[in-house]
Amino acid sequence: MWNILRSISDFVTPPLCPLCGKELTTAKERLCVDCEKELPLWPERRCKGCGGANDSYLDLCRNCQQIPGGRPWRIAVSAMPYYGSVREAVHRFKYREKAYFLPFLAGRMADEWLKMASEVEVDAVTYIPLHWRRYLQRGYNQSEMLAKYLASRLGRPCIRTLRRVRKTSQQATLDQTARMANIRKAFAPVGSEKLSGLRLLLVDDVFTTGATLGEATKTLLKAGASEVSVITAARD
Repeated sequence: MWNILRSISDFVTPPLCPLCGKELTTAKERLCVDCEKELPLWPERRCKGCGGANDSYLDLCRNCQQIPGGRPWRIAVSAMPYYGSVREAVHRFKYREKAYFLPFLAGRMADEWLKMASEVEVDAVTYIPLHWRRYLQRGYNQSEMLAKYLASRLGRPCIRTLRRVRKTSQQATLDQTARMANIRKAFAPVGSEKLSGLRLLLVDDVFTTGATLGEATKTLLKAGASEVSVITAARD
């Protein structure tokens, strides 16, 4: 469906670079050559716990090694570092409803998942939900949009598995301890009988401390999911 809509759009107007607005040479490009060169990228060694850079000799970076009990998911993939043009793209997509960033962000997520976790089997893609009040205020859920696009690229269904049972403060305004307290027991499963045995890929826009993704993952595992992996557009 996304490919059909994009083809129609490209026929009406030429594709433009979402970062600078320059006309792209082909419809398959997501960025112009100049913006592609300026895009922040990860080093070769990546952490399987958070998806970010890994300066350790182990599979986990030093920060993930210090998480009490470890991360609850199998693997985490973060498509890009959260600074520069990536930060601007995520911010405009998340808060200003600039949907033209979706193919760029979700496309990078799909590329990185296939690169970093192609051996991980996934039955369905799901996403971090918004509280209904915030959803009404914003009008859309950026994580749901990313998940649907990503699911279409991976050939998997996108399903709703979680709901927010209480409104939480914006995580970006809190320190790590406050984030953990803020998000605790914030989620409940949707149709838990349908989650039994599923291997899920959980989507969010930005990975910071992992508190939100961790709480959501634990909720899914308690509801019967056999395994959860996580993916984000960026790692802060």
